[in-house]
Amino acid sequence: MELKNEWQPYPKKRKMIDRGNYVLVIPESFSFEQKRMPVFCEVCSIRFGHIEDEKTYKKFGCCSACADTWAYSHKEKWESGWRPSQEQIKISVDKRSIANSDIVFE
Repeated sequence: MELKNEWQPYPKKRKMIDRGNYVLVIPESFSFEQKRMPVFCEVCSIRFGHIEDEKTYKKFGCCSACADTWAYSHKEKWESGWRPSQEQIKISVDKRSIANSDIVFE
C-alpha cells in the first residue's frame, strides 16, 4: 500500500489514511475537531469508568453518578449552567466511596 498524506475513500462510508506503520480507518462523518471526552468528570473529578459515563457526558458534561445525583433532578437549572457546590460534591463523592468500597467475604 502506498503511503498517502491524504484521506482516501474506504468502503461503507469510511475513510482511511496510511501512516506508514499503521492504517487509520474512521467514519466519513468523524471530525478531529469534535470535543473529545475527558478521562475525569468535570464536576466531581472522578475517573470515568463505564459506558454510562460516556452517555451522560455527551448529554450533561458529567459522569453518570453526577447526572443521577444532580443533572436529571435539576435539569432546567443544569442546562442553564448551575452546578453543585464543592461541599455538595465532596459529600456525594464520600458517599460513593463508601458504597463502592471493596468488600471481602471469607
